[in-house]
Amino acid sequence: MSTRRLRLTPYLLVALPIAVVPATAWQGPLASDSPGFTEAQASAGQVEFARKCAPCHAPDDGGERRAPALSGPSFRDKWGDRRVRQLFVRMRDGMPPVGVRPRGDGYTNILAFLLRKNGRTAGAEPLDPLSYDRLALGVSGQER
Repeated sequence: MSTRRLRLTPYLLVALPIAVVPATAWQGPLASDSPGFTEAQASAGQVEFARKCAPCHAPDDGGERRAPALSGPSFRDKWGDRRVRQLFVRMRDGMPPVGVRPRGDGYTNILAFLLRKNGRTAGAEPLDPLSYDRLALGVSGQER
């Protein structure tokens, strides 16, 4: 090994972790537990869902479904292992495709409702948009 390489090795050992860590750490670890939400958020989300989402997603009314199911096996297969942020961005950027979109905490509350509908249990901690990147949807339970 050349002396030039030997002189560069300590610098590389320091520089490499500095370069790699920020690229992976910005999202943080994927939390193994499912996201927390309150019953109040889920209830508000159910009302918002009925107004903004149900006309296409036809939750329980037996009507014709014009959009993918947001609960049940097909939803869990597609979204169960993803981060909360991914579903939030999909909702925020394209749902509903026409009409007035939810405002304020609307999308967060709809997320809480969908989590409850897919078997998650409400708790004391609210669903926090600042934690979306590190939380898995974790919707592998039974539909409610």
